[in-house]
Amino acid sequence: MCAFLCADQHGTELHIYELAVRLDRQRLGLGRNLVAVTIRAAQRRRVDSITLTTFSGVAWNAPFYEHLGFRRLHARNMGARLRAILRGEVQAGLPAGVDVRCA
Repeated sequence: MCAFLCADQHGTELHIYELAVRLDRQRLGLGRNLVAVTIRAAQRRRVDSITLTTFSGVAWNAPFYEHLGFRRLHARNMGARLRAILRGEVQAGLPAGVDVRCA
């Protein structure tokens, strides 16, 4: 396996939990294609929104998703589900703080 995307539907929202591409296969469009396929599948399922969380300060994470059409949410614009996901990530050992993780 060289790449995968893990997502789950929550009502009319789809959340991408993880996208990974093997290091020697990066920059070939695999991640971009996985996200595009996921977006098309979500549209067929009449999903209202697609969310994800990622590292804010890693040069390729947030800008990659923004280039694909995602936009960064301010904490006041996050619903309870996204706030709970971010809290769960901290409980699982990821660093805390809005300057570290974003949705």
